Amino acid sequence: MQPRQAPPSVSGDDRPDATARSTGRAAPAGPRAQSGGDDGVEPELLGYLFDDAPPAPPALEPARRRVGTALVESRLAGMGDAGGRAVLARKLCRLLPDLPPDSQDKATAAALRALERLARDHAAHVRAALAGALKDIACAPPAMARTLARDVERSVAEPILHCCATLTDEDLLEIVAAHPAGWALSAIARRPAVSAPLSCAIVDTGDAEATGLLLDNSGAVIPEDRLEDLVERSGGHPDWQAKLAGRPALPQRLALRLAEFVDDSVADLLRRRTDFDAATAAEVAAVTRRRVAWIEARDPAESPERHAVRLHRQGALDETALDDALSWEETDFVRAALALRAAVHPAIVDDILRSGDPRAVTALVWRAGYSMRCAMRVQVRAAGIPPRAVLNARRGTGYPLPAADMTRHLALYGVRY
Repeated sequence: MQPRQAPPSVSGDDRPDATARSTGRAAPAGPRAQSGGDDGVEPELLGYLFDDAPPAPPALEPARRRVGTALVESRLAGMGDAGGRAVLARKLCRLLPDLPPDSQDKATAAALRALERLARDHAAHVRAALAGALKDIACAPPAMARTLARDVERSVAEPILHCCATLTDEDLLEIVAAHPAGWALSAIARRPAVSAPLSCAIVDTGDAEATGLLLDNSGAVIPEDRLEDLVERSGGHPDWQAKLAGRPALPQRLALRLAEFVDDSVADLLRRRTDFDAATAAEVAAVTRRRVAWIEARDPAESPERHAVRLHRQGALDETALDDALSWEETDFVRAALALRAAVHPAIVDDILRSGDPRAVTALVWRAGYSMRCAMRVQVRAAGIPPRAVLNARRGTGYPLPAADMTRHLALYGVRY
């Protein structure tokens, strides 16, 4: 037998490469391809190929897996724990933006089912936790947002009404039409953007606080006819006047109307506006000068009552004079002017102004021949009637009561025709 021959030695260049060893296929003949060749290995990849360290895990688990984890953890913790349900609500809300929008997706469907149950949870603080987490999420489910927006608990509904972009104008108009609590109207009035129809609906509710917040909101679109109505009604709501004076794009004719009866601090806001033309600015300044002249021309030795008598004899006891006196809070002059113009004994005027009855005060101003605009200012400035109780003008300028009703109210105080 011939002795077995030793295998030929294999030099480093002739050794089969890693691919041949791992696949069982022969390595290609010839010398190894140079770096950058078509069938070679790029040098920068060598470290990766021979690195035994496992790849780094992803920074976050996929959203689907995290939904399942949250649901399992909550079930293990016990769904009877309201605190655990509140935590689950927050977790699922954080995951919503990362889930597929398709409700057929299992993870999405599971998350939505859980959130719908939480939106009807008997514990208010669980629903509040859900509303607080959902209010800023652009993909908040519309049906869920509508449910939370109509919740009777303020802590639940208010953040959704104020912030949730999923609510449409139609949703919000339906809520306003249902005569909600004042805080709900105020939350809607503070939304970053309030459309013209929604602004009109809020103004038409007559809620003074929500209307004031709407005037403060530069993102609220208030049509000119509603602004005109608010300017006239601001005689009974002095807190609106500065808001109106600073309102962006306030029509110049309304600024002039406002300047006729506001106090000096609000008139100063109007004077400092830079968006009025020269003629409007001059008219506002003229009104201010008239107000200053009114107070400077007053004779300290002349009582307010004698001052009213003198102007009455001169035929100058008009609404402008009454507006100026109201602006300077000269209540004694206003009482005397009403007594002279209405031909009513001053003691009866005092009784009516002290009564706090907006209808009787309005009837007295009507008898004196002044406008309903003036009557609203007299109710607040001279009679001390709270703004919420003020009898407002009909369609901005008209008296809201028929003449027969006003005559009857005056008759209660002994005033007869």
